Amino acid sequence: MVSTPLTTDEVRAYIAKNRDRHLSNKVLHAHPSPAYWSSEFSESALAQCLAHTPDKQDRINLYLGIPYCLPTDPPHCGFCLFPTERYAGKDTATDYLGLMAKESDLYRSVYEGAVIESLYVGGGTPNLLHPSDYQVLIDIAPRLFPTMYHAIENSVECFPQLFNEDKIHAIKDAGFNRVSMGVQQVDDALIQLSGRKQTRKQVFEAIDAFQRHSLACNIDLIYGWPEQTVENMLADLRDIVASGISHITHYEMNIAGRSDFATKQKAKVPTISEKLTMYREAHAFLTSEGFVQETVYDWAKPNATRTDSGLCPAQYAYEANMRDALLEDGARYMGGLGYAAINSRPNKLRAGSFMNHRGLDRYADDVHAGRFPVERAFFHEDEDLRLCWVFQQLQAMRLDTTAFFNLFGRSVFVDYQTVIDELIDIGWAQVTPNGVIELRGTGPFYVPLIQGLFSQARLKQLTGPRTSIPLHVQ
Repeated sequence: MVSTPLTTDEVRAYIAKNRDRHLSNKVLHAHPSPAYWSSEFSESALAQCLAHTPDKQDRINLYLGIPYCLPTDPPHCGFCLFPTERYAGKDTATDYLGLMAKESDLYRSVYEGAVIESLYVGGGTPNLLHPSDYQVLIDIAPRLFPTMYHAIENSVECFPQLFNEDKIHAIKDAGFNRVSMGVQQVDDALIQLSGRKQTRKQVFEAIDAFQRHSLACNIDLIYGWPEQTVENMLADLRDIVASGISHITHYEMNIAGRSDFATKQKAKVPTISEKLTMYREAHAFLTSEGFVQETVYDWAKPNATRTDSGLCPAQYAYEANMRDALLEDGARYMGGLGYAAINSRPNKLRAGSFMNHRGLDRYADDVHAGRFPVERAFFHEDEDLRLCWVFQQLQAMRLDTTAFFNLFGRSVFVDYQTVIDELIDIGWAQVTPNGVIELRGTGPFYVPLIQGLFSQARLKQLTGPRTSIPLHVQ
């Protein structure tokens, strides 16, 4: 059953209510939020959703989750909403990597004949691992994809303060060719609010080392940080650009959940009006430096020199592929292995999203028992699948109405007419002559609000408990 479209009054009321509120981004989970996923699901439905389709060639973008993080005060760096576990040394990590390898064996029939397009190791803090662990880690992927071509994008997340030459050598020698470094703040005083021990010096020493070893590098920076000013933000951006980085992910601070920044330091966080000024100033600066805005948060410098593996440092294939997940000749999936990993299967025949256990004991028990270690699941109906696609398109600040019709046999203007009309009226969107809805002005800043607006009618239909996702599960 298709949900009843919002009325114009409902659209305007939603915008008025949320325009000046801090909203969390929806980069990872799209529609719906994991709060709508259920721990009560049918094993047969899960098996059906995971069933291999031999007449189609699936393309997989594989995520490997590392649960471990360094302790900080405040917890979780003050802002992170991802579940983590405290690192207890190499033996613990070795055991965990063995579990992930064992979990990968459960998926062999699922991914039979599939092609891996990219690999992303996230967490947690993957560069907590010992240098000898990286070869073991990356070798999990060929267990599922024996013909894996190592020149695909193989990324690993990291913190600046945990690098040394041995670790960088090990990462490169194992076959990783891209590093995503979560700097968040270059300013030493501001980063201390997160409880991290990172320093500005460590940030630029790490960038220099990546460049010497011909590793592509993305830098994550956050704006809207407690006590941050426009001047702080621009100083960080100038220094990162001057270092030669050609891909920057410039996020708005997520003020959501029960993080320290959302509960105890919220008064220190810039207002929406101040964050909007930061967005405009960052946009103007990065554009002036030759960067192109590819998504709400991603900025790339075209024509960057390729690394010795042939990778373009300005590209981010793992994320770009997920924005183009529905294909006429197959499907493109986000496959996840490990603690709290997400599997997203946007398939027009049987779509679903699954989250692995966020408790290591439960995860290990299921893997040892030969069960998929899934804690929560959501099985998408047709409207949910359309919204997943719309959410990913909006991350790129556009919505191709012809592509929507070709994929789903429906008109965006029929399904979401009142939403689109209002976005145009308030100057957040325009329709191009070739039928592409493009976000304009401050529209990109409000993408989380706009995504919520598109999904409101459907969310009203969804039943079941809406529960917060705890940061840690025993």
